[in-house]
Amino acid sequence: MADSQDQRSRIVAELARQRAELSNQSLVVRQNLDFGRRMIDSVRKHSWSWMSLAAMFGWLLSRLPARKKKIYINAASSEKLKPKPKEGLMVQIWKGMWSIAKPLVVAFLTKKIAEKANIPGAKWL
Repeated sequence: MADSQDQRSRIVAELARQRAELSNQSLVVRQNLDFGRRMIDSVRKHSWSWMSLAAMFGWLLSRLPARKKKIYINAASSEKLKPKPKEGLMVQIWKGMWSIAKPLVVAFLTKKIAEKANIPGAKWL
């Protein structure tokens, strides 16, 4: 009994040691992978290099040709751009009812056309 208790305490101690070691290793990995922190440190240590690089990049961007795109607006398209007047409650109710009734009307008319054309299986439409 004492032997199993001693073995159990050794296993518990080994697990605690492994957890601490894993925690330390994960902290090291987290610090090594912290790109934002490394970038900030690099900018602080090598500020002149970063400023020179930014100036060169800006100069290169300034050398790109300007984008020349002409936009023509005619009278017909300007009418489309006008805001629509606010719809009343009845218009909204009608649109809602029509969105529900439209598939029903189409199904009914399809069934009637199929019956007129004597298509077999039209009863199931």
